[in-house]
Amino acid sequence: MNFFAENLKVFKKAALPLFVLVIVSNNIDQYLNIQVEQALQNPLGAINQVYFFGFLSIISSIIFPVLLITTALYAMSKAQQHWENITTFFGRYLNQVFIETLRSWGKILGWSLLFILPGVWKYVELIFVPFVVTSSVSYENGEIDALKASSHVFRRHWFKAIAILFIFHLFIPLILTSIFDSYRLIWKTPIASLALSLLDTYLLLVSTQLLFNVFQSEVRKHDSHV
Repeated sequence: MNFFAENLKVFKKAALPLFVLVIVSNNIDQYLNIQVEQALQNPLGAINQVYFFGFLSIISSIIFPVLLITTALYAMSKAQQHWENITTFFGRYLNQVFIETLRSWGKILGWSLLFILPGVWKYVELIFVPFVVTSSVSYENGEIDALKASSHVFRRHWFKAIAILFIFHLFIPLILTSIFDSYRLIWKTPIASLALSLLDTYLLLVSTQLLFNVFQSEVRKHDSHV
């Protein structure tokens, strides 16, 4: 199937819930960053506020990416299977995606304590973990480890994976942040904020679909629901 036709099909399946999640995620992230900056600039000192909002920011950075990627993967899977609704998909996979994501973060943190670059490499190496959880028959049967399976897929397709991550997770976000970051607060610039969130939604779906296609090319013949 043509990539853009498939992408349009996927977009129709998950655009609304993903768009809502992106709006909430972006604005919570912006709000928490503002609170941390204000606390740091407080001449009287507000170390407790820094810790509090910093902690909330960490929690947000774990919860929302998992919700976003799981929603996007629901659209990918629904395009090729017949899931009744997103609730069924979440009920089956969301908890396990959270667990494996936390395991991934533990690995990444452990490698980052040694040097920064090994931590970055471990991050990109484990990028396929949610795909393994939601699409691998062997994982569902308890025959493989999600982190090892992700590393295996990445090592066989490292150039494609790094190119996708560089373009959609680094290059484009840096450009958007440098130009439009001040327009992301929905209570200050609602139209611009919604437009940016819609763009973020589409870019997330495109990058997820590209990674999904890479994952499929490796495991579809012998170990995949899709």
